[in-house]
Amino acid sequence: MSRRVARLAMILAFAGLFACAAAFGATTPTSVTLQWTAPGDDGSTGTASQYDVRVSTALITEGNFASATRVNNAPAPLAAGTTQSMDVTGLTPSTTYWFAIKTADESGNWSSISNLVTWTTGASTDDVRPAALVVAVANTTDNSVTLSWNATGDDSLSGTATRYEVRWSTSSITSGNWASATLVSAGVPTPATPGTAQNVTVTGLDRSVDLYFAVKAFDEMNNVSALSNVPRVDHLLDAAPPATPASVAVAVGTGGVHVQWAANSEPDLAGYHVYRAIQSGGEWTRLTNTPVNLNEYTDASAPDSAALWYAVSSVDATGNESALSSGRVVYLRAANISALTLQPVYPNPSRGGDAITLPVDVPATGPFDGRVDILNRAGERIRTIELHGLTPGTNSVTWDGRNDAGRAIAPGVYRAWLQMGSTSKQVKLVRQP
Repeated sequence: MSRRVARLAMILAFAGLFACAAAFGATTPTSVTLQWTAPGDDGSTGTASQYDVRVSTALITEGNFASATRVNNAPAPLAAGTTQSMDVTGLTPSTTYWFAIKTADESGNWSSISNLVTWTTGASTDDVRPAALVVAVANTTDNSVTLSWNATGDDSLSGTATRYEVRWSTSSITSGNWASATLVSAGVPTPATPGTAQNVTVTGLDRSVDLYFAVKAFDEMNNVSALSNVPRVDHLLDAAPPATPASVAVAVGTGGVHVQWAANSEPDLAGYHVYRAIQSGGEWTRLTNTPVNLNEYTDASAPDSAALWYAVSSVDATGNESALSSGRVVYLRAANISALTLQPVYPNPSRGGDAITLPVDVPATGPFDGRVDILNRAGERIRTIELHGLTPGTNSVTWDGRNDAGRAIAPGVYRAWLQMGSTSKQVKLVRQP
């Protein structure tokens, strides 16, 4: 349905206040009963989807409706024209409140604000508040703190209080900043008889900072105790480094050598350091003065070298640094070599006893491993030279003119086959007496 739910105009009241057939609604110094006539889903027909009931100690308007306190026990809407009501509890005696409602249909269309009703709660004869609690830290873990105390009373040290509020903060808690401290919503016990040991475990905490805790007790009239003592839980001395960065990759690009890696997930991560070496397993030089926040880095001052190696570490907020990642190599030379090439061998022809040089041009992208097979005129393989870890640029592969058994070959015509990756190259060579 697209039409806005009908406005609850002039139908919100306290139970019995405007209804001549009903008795005056239940009121106490800490609660009142609201009553209204249900609107429809479409105007004055049908059944709406939900109510949003708000209460405030200041005048509620369309503009500040969302910032007023929401009452969470609103009933589900009934058919249009039905009288409905609800109790609003937890109010403070001798205090003036404003109330208003909005209604929504099943498509999320909201009505405008209802009429406002105001009510001043009655005075309470109970003006004795619960005694302040004495709170202790019973236990701590890497992400939780357990607080303990002995229950006080409803009236100072006698009777049973109604509820507790437990709050924590990263700064010391006072009466002035109590409301801005973080409210603990899970696990808070219901007050027991005075003297009973009670506790709550506050979870999901960041123990890398100092934490402060405090508790207040409330009675049924919302008389609130003074602030408890405020125990401080010192931050953990974090000596554990973050994980070593993974998936490090390097490539030559615009502006220098680009280094990238997978981002770490630690919540206290401060950033990363990037290191460079001019030889495999060589001495590492740190390139970053302070940790970088992104998971990439450009080395704009790469030295003139055939190859460079890069590694990355991670650093947390305490300054703990991980081990270096595995080094990743990038080749800076051989930019003019676009493909694997076997250049003409020399000397050629050659005489018995001469060593033969086979120049192999290797591009920056490799491959870097392979072999050279020496074949005779009949196509028989007489010698294999294994190649490992060639570098970009021109590599000189030497053949001593002997077969696999170590004997000098006879004069004749031979072929040298270079096989690296999926590439094969050949060149003819002649051995003379």
